[in-house]
Amino acid sequence: MASTTNATTLHQQFRPPSHPRAPRRIRTYPPTIRFTIRATAASTSAPAQREAEAGVPWGCEIESLESAASLERWLTASGLPEQRLALEKVDIGERGLVALKNVRNGEKLLFVPPSLVITADSEWTNREVGEVMKRYSVPDWPLLATYLISEASLEGSSRWSSYIDALPRQPYSLLYWTRTEIDAYLVACPIRERAISRIGDVIGTYNDLRDRIFSKYPDLFPEEVYNMETFRWSFGILFSRLVRLESMDGRVALVPWADMLNHSPEVDAFLDYDKSSQGIVFTTDRSYQPGEQVFISYGKKSSGELLLSYGFVPKEGTNPNDSVEFLVSLNKSDECYKEKLQALKRHGLSESESFPLRVTGWPVELMAYAFLVVSPPEMIQRFDEMAVAASNKGSSKPAVQYPELDEDALQFILDCCESSIKKYTKYLEGAKGSAEVSINSKQATRTLLLKQLARDLCISERRILYRSQYILRRRLRDMRAGGELKALSLFNGLRNLFK
Repeated sequence: MASTTNATTLHQQFRPPSHPRAPRRIRTYPPTIRFTIRATAASTSAPAQREAEAGVPWGCEIESLESAASLERWLTASGLPEQRLALEKVDIGERGLVALKNVRNGEKLLFVPPSLVITADSEWTNREVGEVMKRYSVPDWPLLATYLISEASLEGSSRWSSYIDALPRQPYSLLYWTRTEIDAYLVACPIRERAISRIGDVIGTYNDLRDRIFSKYPDLFPEEVYNMETFRWSFGILFSRLVRLESMDGRVALVPWADMLNHSPEVDAFLDYDKSSQGIVFTTDRSYQPGEQVFISYGKKSSGELLLSYGFVPKEGTNPNDSVEFLVSLNKSDECYKEKLQALKRHGLSESESFPLRVTGWPVELMAYAFLVVSPPEMIQRFDEMAVAASNKGSSKPAVQYPELDEDALQFILDCCESSIKKYTKYLEGAKGSAEVSINSKQATRTLLLKQLARDLCISERRILYRSQYILRRRLRDMRAGGELKALSLFNGLRNLFK
């Protein structure tokens, strides 16, 4: 997992004010709380499923409004200004913020004060735990993950208890998919490898913290509190709710209340720190009527990226930022395979690379890689030139033009595209078996949800591939028709010459 820099010093306003504290009281844990993710597990047994369902002993069901109402009362008492938005059940996202009054285009909303924002500099209720973590210079992401667990374990003793009670007990996240589910449902999707990698990163981060810190201070970091299951929860919260505040030098933060806003690919409004009001705001880019759900953007992300971090897939055709990671590789039987691979490695690439394919087309880097793949031995002096263009590490985007290779390069991309389409179609037609699941109704509902998410993603990504296939076939047809016309013209010219 890519982590941010070590804990940094934020503006004094970003530090929660001191306040009287009740004696610390640690939550009572059920015996099923300890849970280990096994990234290489082939199946999930029924006991393991029951253990996973137990989850963490804090938070709420993801659609709960009662805990969210308590959060709003606490935030208001702690300095949140009167809001023009209310939290309600919504069609998109279970819970969401809706307009109480008419909201104009360009209006600033929320104004969450910095004292109600969680950052790497937030004060720890258990100060000893915080001092140990900062003594080891733990980076922001694992520091915040540990912070959430520490505060959650203290129940009402933590000033953040109302916020934690309103967080989902099980976030929508691929971190909660078993390896069997990932392999079965994402078999055709490139996001599968990233999901496996992310789970492995979380496991590795926890193991590192346990070995370097937790095991040395068992009284401060008891295993019944700091374990793989609680870290899976806290990282799930961070992946789905942490925001980067560009006006605060790109620092990351959890912003209570603001994180109840759902994503729409049709808006371009982002959370940020507003210096004039000294609060976290977003500026609407459209108007809203009373009762209408208000949205922000989680970023220009593909549907696969949204599933990876947030656990949802937009409706087909509604995400203008959608793309599919398109895998291409060198041909190992190529007589110049070794020379081409060396050229790629010199510029930070490998024999297999992924490039984002969009409905609107493909990047010049993909075309450059294709040129290298199909280039003949007599072009060996240009291999490095092609590799540079494929890596896009030059000072400017190089013009990639090899007219003599155009047809072969486009045919190569088309072949790869059609191979990918077959994989998606095979999955969507049910050629792959389903993961083993228990027969209880809750697990059956979960299975249906995961299958639907995977199906929606496959359909969206296959749609991009179909569009690319159509464009490639048209271009190749036009090129070949042009070549035939030239040949026919040349033949007619020669025939006239010999009349």
